[in-house]
Amino acid sequence: MRIISLVIIVLTTVQCFAQNPPILKWYTIQEAQELCKTQPKKILIDMYTDWCGWCKKMDAETFNNPQIAQYISSLYYPVKFNAETKDTIEFKGKKYTNNQTGNRPTHDLAIELLNGKLSYPTIVYMDEQFNNLSPVAGYMTPRDIEPVLMFFGRNIYKTTSYEEFRTHFSNSFIDSTYIPKKVEWMTFNEALVDNKTNPKDYMVFLNADWCIECRIMEKTSFGDSAIAKYMGEKFHAVSFNALSKDSIFFNNYNYINEGKEHPFHQLAVTMMNGKMDFPAMVFISKENQMITVIPGYFSPMNLEPVLHFFSEGAYKTTTWEKYITTFKSSYKK
Repeated sequence: MRIISLVIIVLTTVQCFAQNPPILKWYTIQEAQELCKTQPKKILIDMYTDWCGWCKKMDAETFNNPQIAQYISSLYYPVKFNAETKDTIEFKGKKYTNNQTGNRPTHDLAIELLNGKLSYPTIVYMDEQFNNLSPVAGYMTPRDIEPVLMFFGRNIYKTTSYEEFRTHFSNSFIDSTYIPKKVEWMTFNEALVDNKTNPKDYMVFLNADWCIECRIMEKTSFGDSAIAKYMGEKFHAVSFNALSKDSIFFNNYNYINEGKEHPFHQLAVTMMNGKMDFPAMVFISKENQMITVIPGYFSPMNLEPVLHFFSEGAYKTTTWEKYITTFKSSYKK
């Protein structure tokens, strides 16, 4: 069972930890390759040089921030890479050297990973197969790097542009002027009662107190006026905290939170088949039958066709792949 810890605290004063020893365990790129063979994670490569002052500042103030260090450790193998090292490095079956000339010769692998754009510090984000997702150049504070770490580490990059996600992140935690039109959420028990006289399918938003993506989706995706209106019309919109202590009688079984081996509610564990990864959307028919579970973060544009797919009953007659090719979004791309 995978449990993602709360690791980012937003809108807090960031202290400088330069006087403390490093709290993030760094690996060489060779060590990261070996670790990925048995326990795959994404890779974060801190590309630096010995003479780079901003690199040292980022080490002291960003990577040495406890919340940032914990979040990186949970999702990535962090790699330190001196762009001017003289070492011969084998990477993905190929040997790289530093045969450059001049006062500051650059290693061939650094040139390749940075796409020839030599700027320091640069963080190179890679997937579990060491495919280069993107180099991100420049010094970043803890607040700056938070959404970037989440964007790549939680696979949000697969469905959403960084610009859109960064806006949603800002609206959720930074921009106090943003006031969303929220979905009128029900508890699971309230929805079960309401369904007796007003039968509709359920969309259960499964979340947890410490889930940052959950808060972003709640404030921006479900805070989108078109999404909120559609949800109210087509679904019993249920917000279900996976840590809830409520007793829920569902399909002739009384589900509780025993709080023994894990902190999760029995119904949440049942719906997720023990794979506790948040946020997740659980679709249930008006006959109280499970349809499916869809984990992950969704922007309003990506959430819209999912809601339509289930509310229209298209899942009964066609595949998602066919449906999405003909769906006409109300959002401008």
